[in-house]
Amino acid sequence: MRRFFFSFLLIVIISILSSCKSKEVMIPSYVYLSPGQLITKSDGTQGYSSAKIEDFYLFSNGETRGVMSVNSRVPLQNIGKTTLKISPGIKFNGLAEQRAIYPLFNYYSKDFNLSENKVDTIKPVFTYVENALFPFIEDFDGSGINLEYSTQFKSNGDTLVKDNSSSSWIPGKNSGKITLNSTNPQDILMMYSKVYSSWPRFTPFFLEMDYKGNIPITVGLITTEISTGTVKFKTLYITNPKSDWNKLYLDLETEINTAGTNMQFRLFFSFAKAGVTNPEAWLDNLKVIYLD
Repeated sequence: MRRFFFSFLLIVIISILSSCKSKEVMIPSYVYLSPGQLITKSDGTQGYSSAKIEDFYLFSNGETRGVMSVNSRVPLQNIGKTTLKISPGIKFNGLAEQRAIYPLFNYYSKDFNLSENKVDTIKPVFTYVENALFPFIEDFDGSGINLEYSTQFKSNGDTLVKDNSSSSWIPGKNSGKITLNSTNPQDILMMYSKVYSSWPRFTPFFLEMDYKGNIPITVGLITTEISTGTVKFKTLYITNPKSDWNKLYLDLETEINTAGTNMQFRLFFSFAKAGVTNPEAWLDNLKVIYLD
């Protein structure tokens, strides 16, 4: 009986020690997520390195860790050599409730030697994917402007000019400045891109646009059925007035897929006074990009 008691007591002690050991809390490592940076090709074929990365999709050693905010400190249950991968997140169509990984940027990946209770800083650098094509770029620093006025919606005094003042996207470099000085408060200024007839379907397809101003900007797509000549205007997005520069990532794929085959496409941008005194707006870094 006595031998049984001591055996039982030994089992209880071992169980308690094992239980305590299993409940030990692992001390995490940490990473601090600095704002990301976009780098474009130096030959100008990808335009300027303008980006607005809202979120980071974080992976460690191939496992998903979640969607993280920029400038956040993140605890990780990884110690030692760890491969961290970050995919950049954007506001899809400018909507805060539609956040997604931007498919036109490469992810950032780097190996870290993580330590307990130590903070490693990550400064992600992103590039466009190799098979991204840029059929349309307008940064207003070339010899002309790749937009033309609508003959129907253009009044005397309403203009688009190059502006390199302190109001431009980069002071000293040009942005496009829209000024509405016509006498009729109902006048609208509209401009078009060139006509494109070879845009592919069922592939990621975006318009990138930097903008600001005290009036809304309407962005849309004109589709023309080549066989019949039927023309349709589709408004895709209307910006809110912004005193500071903002960036829009606008999905074009849905409309291009819906339009069907044998179509021509053209972007349009329109501006209305909206009851504003001295109505004006700026555009820059207009890019149409799709995956080949």
